[in-house]
Amino acid sequence: MKRKKALCFEFKVMNHIIFRTIQRRLTEAGFDEVTVMHGHIMGYLYANSDHDIYARDIAKTFEIGKSSVTNILQLMEEKGYLTLDPDERDGRLKKICLTEKGKETQRQTMALIDKMHEDLEEGITEEEKQTFFRVAEKMKKNAAKPLNQ
Repeated sequence: MKRKKALCFEFKVMNHIIFRTIQRRLTEAGFDEVTVMHGHIMGYLYANSDHDIYARDIAKTFEIGKSSVTNILQLMEEKGYLTLDPDERDGRLKKICLTEKGKETQRQTMALIDKMHEDLEEGITEEEKQTFFRVAEKMKKNAAKPLNQ
């Protein structure tokens, strides 16, 4: 018996293809050390450079565990993308700051990702995009509902 197509499965497949393609394009451009999550974190730090960012902010924003954040940030620091500086008010906290290498990597990776967005949206009308966003929003709300509803 053939199963009907499920939207959530198509999202999963599409997500996998997009992430794999982004990683491949980054590698081809010489950014083989940069993972997709590194890119997201650098983008977040770049966009929020006007205020202090801490590991808890990264954990909350990307919905990942604190130990995972710690490991990711330490690796990014080792690779020279960011620094973890003691907070002046609370020495237990470490402010996360992009280095010049991190800023430049962010600018270059964003150019690649912007090109990917253009490629992905090729031939898709504004009306189709708006329909997609409405459907995706409904699915996110449905996914957040408790099981008994």
